[in-house]
Amino acid sequence: MRKYFAEFAGTFLLVFMGVWSIEYSNQNLSENFQASLWLITIIFGIAVTLAILLFGKTSGAHINPAVSFAFYLNKSLTYTELIFYTFSQCMGAILGAYLFDIVYPSEYVGTTLPSVNIPLAFLFEMILSFVLMIIIFWIANPNNKYTKYAPYIIGIQVGIHTYIVGLVTSVSMNPARSIGPALVSGHWEFYWLYLTAPILGMTISYAIWKNLKKK
Repeated sequence: MRKYFAEFAGTFLLVFMGVWSIEYSNQNLSENFQASLWLITIIFGIAVTLAILLFGKTSGAHINPAVSFAFYLNKSLTYTELIFYTFSQCMGAILGAYLFDIVYPSEYVGTTLPSVNIPLAFLFEMILSFVLMIIIFWIANPNNKYTKYAPYIIGIQVGIHTYIVGLVTSVSMNPARSIGPALVSGHWEFYWLYLTAPILGMTISYAIWKNLKKK
C-alpha cells in the first residue's frame, strides 16, 4: 500500500504546485510573458524533482499513468500494480486540483488546453511524451551511472518541455495531471488529447527502447 500512497501523494504534489504556478501567472504576471513562462517552467520542474526525491524509492515516482503503462509493457509492473498506480495517480491529481480550487478559485484550475490546431497539438504531446519516456527508461536503467541524478535530470527535462512548448499545448504528457483540473473545472473538451497522445508517445518509446536494448 505504501507505493500506491506514494503515487497518490506525488501526483497530488505535482498538480497542486503546477496548477498554482499557472493560475498565479494568469492573475499576476499576464503582462510579463517571460516571467510567467519562467515561473511555470521552474515550478513544474521543481514539483517533478521533489516528487521523485520524496517518493522515488517507494514507488518509482511515476506520477503519470502513461509512464506506468510504459513500465507495464516493459514488465516492470504487473497488471494489478498498473491499475492501482493509475487509480492512485488520478485520485492524487483530482484532490490536488480540488483543494487548489477551494483555496484559490478559478475557472480553468490549470486545465490543459491547446492553443494550436488539434493535429499539431496531438503531435507535440506525443513527441514530448516519447522523449520524456526514453529519458526515463535510460535513467532508470540500473547499469546507468547517472541514475542517482534521475530526480534532477527528469525535472529539468520536464522544465525544458514546458518552456519550449508550454504555450502551445500546456505540456501535459500526463493523463493524471490533466484529469484533475478537467474534472474540477468541467472543461473536458480536449481531455481525450491529453489522455491518448501521452500513452501513444510512451508506448512508441517502449517499442524503440526494447529494440535498443537488444543491440
